[in-house]
Amino acid sequence: MLPRPPTADRPGWRGWLCVDPRSLGLGRIALGVALLVDLFSRVPQLTLFYSNQGLLPNHTVLWQPTIPRLFSIFLMASLPHEAALLFFLCGFCFVALAVGFRTRLFQFLSLLATISLHNRVIWIEGEGSTALGALCLWTLFLPLSRRFSVDAVVASLRGRADHTAADLDPARAPAGDTAPVQSLAAAGLLLQFAAMLIVWFANRSGLAWRDGSALHWLLHQARVVTALGAWARAALSPSLLAALGRFLWLAPLLIAVSLLLPVGRIWARRLGIALTLVWVATFAALVNQGNWALAVLAFLPFFLSAQDWEQAAAWARRRRRTRLVIFDGDCGICFFSVRLLRRMDTLGRIQLLSNDDVAAFPAGLSVEPGLLEKTVMVVDPVTGRRWLRADAFAEIFRTLPGFWPVALFLRLPLVRTVAVWGYDRVAINRTRISTWLGLAACGVPARTPPFVAASPTADNEKSAIVAGGLVFFPCRVWRWLRARPTPTRELLAALMLLALAVDTLAENPSVPGALRDLRPSLVATLIGYGGLSQRWTAWAPEPPNGDRMVFVDAVTGDGRHVDPFNAAGSRIDEPTLPLTAIPARLDESALFAEYARRIPDRAVYHQAFLEWVLRYPERTGRAADRIASFDAWVIDDDGPPPGETAARNVRRQVFLHHGTPAP
Repeated sequence: MLPRPPTADRPGWRGWLCVDPRSLGLGRIALGVALLVDLFSRVPQLTLFYSNQGLLPNHTVLWQPTIPRLFSIFLMASLPHEAALLFFLCGFCFVALAVGFRTRLFQFLSLLATISLHNRVIWIEGEGSTALGALCLWTLFLPLSRRFSVDAVVASLRGRADHTAADLDPARAPAGDTAPVQSLAAAGLLLQFAAMLIVWFANRSGLAWRDGSALHWLLHQARVVTALGAWARAALSPSLLAALGRFLWLAPLLIAVSLLLPVGRIWARRLGIALTLVWVATFAALVNQGNWALAVLAFLPFFLSAQDWEQAAAWARRRRRTRLVIFDGDCGICFFSVRLLRRMDTLGRIQLLSNDDVAAFPAGLSVEPGLLEKTVMVVDPVTGRRWLRADAFAEIFRTLPGFWPVALFLRLPLVRTVAVWGYDRVAINRTRISTWLGLAACGVPARTPPFVAASPTADNEKSAIVAGGLVFFPCRVWRWLRARPTPTRELLAALMLLALAVDTLAENPSVPGALRDLRPSLVATLIGYGGLSQRWTAWAPEPPNGDRMVFVDAVTGDGRHVDPFNAAGSRIDEPTLPLTAIPARLDESALFAEYARRIPDRAVYHQAFLEWVLRYPERTGRAADRIASFDAWVIDDDGPPPGETAARNVRRQVFLHHGTPAP
């Protein structure tokens, strides 16, 4: 127990142990969105990499696993529709996490879903997947639902009964939860991020990174260069590219130092966050690194301080636009809806008024008789403009902080038509719906609505212990963990910090050899099954100074030459086969690019590759596309030195053949 309660803004190491609950809420949303974007980016490749009709069948992965300890629920899926069902379940978990519904449960389920999604294709995954998994694991120990969550709103509804419109006065509402969360997990999350950056910098120790030419070599990787990167390598001078390359090399170290600085913490962290945004935006604009940018950005909200939130709120209040919401005070569902709005309106932008309080109506507001019993009305008190029905709710969402995307969606032409129809159906049946939900006419709940969840603050420590205990201990100690929430939570966080620190020392070549032999088998087991290897060696110690491409020269039954491989994953024009050089840009996904780089040297996966190529007519639906023979080629070249544009020493080789003898 610390002698004085620390805060996130306090100088010294104690500030590392604290995080603002608003930062946790925003961080939960950022994490959920990052996981959803990562999931959706894999949907086009679902059949290709997550089913037995693709390049990595589950039986092949299980027969020749890339890592000795492998866990993934996706290994149960053989057919595309089975994998699609698991994708849907993962998406449901991520959405629930993002909105903060049953947050404690979906924190744990999202971790399992993330590990499973990435471990299924661990052979071709990047370091961004490891970073996302580590963030999911660290946040298990933190109460992410205290702010900006469905759970927090439901807890407020249950904790404070509102009987009349006067009870919804913002002056009567309790202040928002701003008490800092104190946990070793807060420090662990910060140290995880800083360690990634420092090790990235230390491992990239080659001359190309130090003199800035690394960016030149990366931009000549046709597999990963973006459209902007292809333009930059041709338009920017070598000296400008070198300066940009040095920034990309030094930025991780500068960011880590800024975030860990024990003095001037507020401005140092702001500098670190700003540098991270510039660093990630620059790298992502030039080079495709898959979900790496998502993972790095998902960490940043957790580093915001209380002062950041207070200044942001003050700025938002200066720009606020108020709206008057007039509702039917005798309608149970209407009253329940405005109770929700009051709790979502954290900046006090909405004034709620019952339709029977005519004396409080703005001067000059004329309302048709009976109109307010059929619809809610939103009024701009400055201009007098009015919104009704679904348009009123669109305007409410535009006014609420953070909900403007919902307002834009509701105002789309087709969506607006559907929303108006749905609003009218609810308005006609509002009495029946209120009764079904257990809401009396006066708005007082007669019974607890079926969707009400438990308070996010009552058991947040115990929930973190339960979720973390499932990672480190067998289920038989469940009750023991729940009986001692705070010390057990800190113990689990300490064990996790120790395990990841030991793995960091063992996995990275920049660490002295004597420290790399200290990893016990238990740590290797925990890290392996979680897919959390702390090896941060992308493009280290030097970036590749050459490029690689795979293409298939397949001959169909009617004599045509086709390339089933690049047709599935590259966005290049139909090439003249066989290719003699690597095109300027392949525009491949990160997973496909990594598979193409590795498959020529992975002989145990060649049989699966062969079978996939021969199923080409099944994918096209044309019997004439039957493959009579094919040669799978790999092209390697040496990239052009700085100041030049043409590749050198192009080499071609057949690594797999089927049918007639290769020429």
